[in-house]
Amino acid sequence: MSRQLLSQSCACSCGESRFAVSGMPITRLLCHCTICQSVCKQPFADVTAWWGGAITLPERHNVQFKKYRAPPALRRGTCGSCGMPVVGFLRLAPFLRLAFVPSANFPDQAALPKPKAHIFYHRRLTDASDNLPKVSGYWPSELTVTKLVMGGMFDATSNA
Repeated sequence: MSRQLLSQSCACSCGESRFAVSGMPITRLLCHCTICQSVCKQPFADVTAWWGGAITLPERHNVQFKKYRAPPALRRGTCGSCGMPVVGFLRLAPFLRLAFVPSANFPDQAALPKPKAHIFYHRRLTDASDNLPKVSGYWPSELTVTKLVMGGMFDATSNA
């Protein structure tokens, strides 16, 4: 599937924290870091990356943002009602930020790109039985994310 412009109304698992996504997904990852495990309450997070401007939160929303490590860090937003992840933002430069949205928050997940890799695989709670690359270690995982984001930025016809 080629990357395509998507527009969906999304929500957390309880439906209280709603938001809109309109844009082209950059990439999709399966993250096994301990922060994702804790926030998602699962062995890994399945997230789709977007440019920050693709996400529109309502003016009055129920999303609570928190950083779990020192800058530069992902500001992870969770629903104030159910506590499940809604969206995370990572500022790359003053006017440039990425958004990471749990893929489960999309009503039409089939429209999303297929996952590209498991990252922070050394922190996995269970082994994955798929053919995706499994990247262990902090810096190799960060480098993989960087490569996938950069590739997704400049390749509008990739199979992101």
